[in-house]
Amino acid sequence: MKKALTIGGAVLGVLLAAALVIFIFFPGLPTYLKVKHKYEHIDDRVAVFKTVSADADLGSFTLNGVKLKAPADWEPNTTGHGLRSSSDKSSLMVIKNDYQSYEKALSDLEALGSEYDLDPWSGYKYTEEDYRHFYSTIGIEPPQYGLNLRMLWYMRDDVTAKDCLRLRGKDRKVFLEVAESKEESVKIENMWKIKGSGFLAYVGQIMYPGFDGNTWTVNIFPDGNENEHYTVTVKCSDEALTKQIISSIELE
Repeated sequence: MKKALTIGGAVLGVLLAAALVIFIFFPGLPTYLKVKHKYEHIDDRVAVFKTVSADADLGSFTLNGVKLKAPADWEPNTTGHGLRSSSDKSSLMVIKNDYQSYEKALSDLEALGSEYDLDPWSGYKYTEEDYRHFYSTIGIEPPQYGLNLRMLWYMRDDVTAKDCLRLRGKDRKVFLEVAESKEESVKIENMWKIKGSGFLAYVGQIMYPGFDGNTWTVNIFPDGNENEHYTVTVKCSDEALTKQIISSIELE
């Protein structure tokens, strides 16, 4: 009996030592097991968009710094930053986004005493500093401006379950929120990526009620310019035509 107790004690000691090693080096293991069980898409990455050739009868347009092909009879809208069909409800719009100017404009409005809540982080569970620390910890260097507007693509294309293994404290809590948001996003938007000439783009097909897959967004990030991106929104029931428009996109 004494020998059995000695052997049992040795085995228990080994198990406790192993648990201590796991706790020290992989404190996020329980969180890892939780998200692997709870979130079906936690390890999904964004697939590559299969580009197609544009039909010869499509016209060439340049809108807000973006070149693309669309039906030749689509007409410029009133702003000059988009096109619309005269025969149905199809349209597209190109917006150029400058994160630095955007944040400066918010700051200026706050300084003037705006009655509205202009804090871009007011709708988030954690602070900007918390998110910045989390992304830096898992090896993603956040941009100087516009982090809140870019986190969708980080969580869809970069964050996976293994990122939580070494996380502690607030970083682990932020990870859990990001993991939940990723699962929700996968259910309402199909997503692909395109590596074009001088840019990386993420293509989204919105699938929640009221859109039914007819609305697509292309967010284009120029190489070497982290504070700027372009958004192309295409509303069209002809998916084949939409894919031709998206495939033709270039930066001016």
